[in-house]
Parts: sequence; C-alpha cells; structure tokens
Amino acid sequence: MSRYDVNAAWSDPFEPKKSNQRDSERFKFRIKISITAQSGNPPQRLVGPGIVRNVSVSGALLITKHRLELGQKVVVAIPTKRFAVSDYLPNVFMGPAVVSRVQPDTEGRMWVAIRFGDQLTQNMEFASFIQGLYSLREALTRMDDVPDE
Repeated sequence: MSRYDVNAAWSDPFEPKKSNQRDSERFKFRIKISITAQSGNPPQRLVGPGIVRNVSVSGALLITKHRLELGQKVVVAIPTKRFAVSDYLPNVFMGPAVVSRVQPDTEGRMWVAIRFGDQLTQNMEFASFIQGLYSLREALTRMDDVPDE
C-alpha cells in the first residue's frame, strides 16, 4: 500500500486564487487581430490592429497602438482563415473583452492584457480553435528541435 504524501503541493479549488494565477494556460502564439473600442468625448468608435503575443481560452496579451485603459471594454475579432482547422470554424471569432492590464513601451505601443467575455470563453468552437493553435505551436516547436541532417 502506498503512502499518501500529506506535504505534497496541491491547489485547493475552494481557496481564492493568487493574483498571478491564471484560469487557463497561456502559450506564445502570434496572430493579428482587430480591436474595436470606444474612445474620446464624445465617444468615437476606433478600430485597429493588435498583435497577440500569447493567448489562452480566457484571454490574451497583445501589442497595439490603441491607447486603451484599465477596465475598458473592447470587442476583438480573431480570424481563423489562416489555419487548416478553419474549414470547420467561422471565418472570425468576435466577442467582448475587458482590458485587465496596460503597459506602454518605449516605441509608443501598448502591451495590453485582455480577458475574453463569456461569448468567447463559453464557446466550444473557440475553445477548439485555441487548442488547435496550441497543438500547431507544439508541432512547430518540435520541428524546430529536429537537427538538420
């Protein structure tokens, strides 16, 4: 009979999460998306690009020239047409997100963390798409690790 290690590290689902703990694993993947935000007084609709640096089912970190603010609501459009699995998916996933972190860099860009809304996080096709990106990244990483002959 094996003994249970009572000192082993574990995560209690009933304890509050630490501030740096994520709901789902993020992974590096670059993809260009579209961001729509309301800005100014009177509010004007701004649409522009963002480059995702890492992504998960629950959110993303991206670079943009938009001047977004903490807590600001945006709409993201994530294209699928560049990927082989896109035959079974919509051309674009579109849904709300909330800005959870902003940090300007020295080149006039903003590093922005966003948290996707339920329209994306509760969408099984979106979850499958993100999992497909993860698998693609893993396959490409393994190909990079193979020595040239």
